[in-house]
Amino acid sequence: MLWLLWILLALLIVIVLIVWTKITLFVDLHHVRDNDYYRVRLRAWFGLIRYTYEIPVVKVKKDSPRLLVEKKKGMGDQGKEDENSWSDYSVEDGLSMLENAKQFLEQVVGFHKIFRRFLQKVTVSDIRWHSRFGLGDAALTGVLTGAVWSAKGGIVGIISRYMKLKDMPVMSVTPVFQHLWSETVFECIISFRVGQAILVGLRTLRYWRHTSKKRRKRWKSSNKNKTHSVKT
Repeated sequence: MLWLLWILLALLIVIVLIVWTKITLFVDLHHVRDNDYYRVRLRAWFGLIRYTYEIPVVKVKKDSPRLLVEKKKGMGDQGKEDENSWSDYSVEDGLSMLENAKQFLEQVVGFHKIFRRFLQKVTVSDIRWHSRFGLGDAALTGVLTGAVWSAKGGIVGIISRYMKLKDMPVMSVTPVFQHLWSETVFECIISFRVGQAILVGLRTLRYWRHTSKKRRKRWKSSNKNKTHSVKT
């Protein structure tokens, strides 16, 4: 019987460690004209757990209204470097993905409330956002400079409203009046507890089941009404 108590105690300790584990995400987004580099690094337990995810680069196909998504090749892939490294998606595919996401958000009642509670526990720090661009026209570049500053301020305002902004962001907007140019570097650190993410998943599952039961009840009641009307 004593060994069973020790097993239960060990399981409890493991669960507590998992729940209180702090996840830190290092977001690193670089865009310099046609050279894009997007990466998110995950770290936990003082660096003992590490994972790096490179966000696929999305480009518009020149000869048709389709999107090209960069596909990283595995170690066992053969062939040239650029061969089969891009996946082709149509506009209809993108609209279908958006529609599925919209249906999910509509079906999960109160999902925005659940996600908002989670964001209140998320900490954002070390925001560095630098941009350099030019349109080839001094007047248009000057107008766009003010618009970019306004957009950055609005985005930072949203972050500070829904999340915990630990320190003031370091931002700059540098206009290039002589020629066309596009360059943006965005870096930040996002941290949260694993238990908070688990809680979001459990709440979402509970709301999903609740709405599913409501839909089944409505479907049954509508079928009963149709059957009753046919008999009468």
